[in-house]
Amino acid sequence: MRQDIASARALFEKAEGEADPQLKAHALEEALAILASLDADEISASERTLIANLRLAHTRRLLAQLAGLESASMDAWLEYVHLLFGELRPEVERLVEKDAGLRDNYTRFTGLFGRQLAEILQKQQRDSS
Repeated sequence: MRQDIASARALFEKAEGEADPQLKAHALEEALAILASLDADEISASERTLIANLRLAHTRRLLAQLAGLESASMDAWLEYVHLLFGELRPEVERLVEKDAGLRDNYTRFTGLFGRQLAEILQKQQRDSS
């Protein structure tokens, strides 16, 4: 159990230092997958706290780094949106509620491809009609 948590921590730290947005997203996804695979019945109270703290701390770091990811491809952007609205949603909501700077980063990042994505979906709907 401790080894899995240590592996997830190492992947979170790798993601934090990764310059390539796609590789950063993959390291985050892998770390979260490791933590999600842990059997809840076998996790001690201190390990549960450690996992919650890791998730929150690295979500905070991701939100702080979002401004630097504005040059990400749409594919990478979609991976981050999936993380932010999916696996990390509870932490994201908690953090953006309390920190205006993180909320601004989050809002700017999620809006990057929003208009383009909507246009693509509308075009696909027209083409399929």
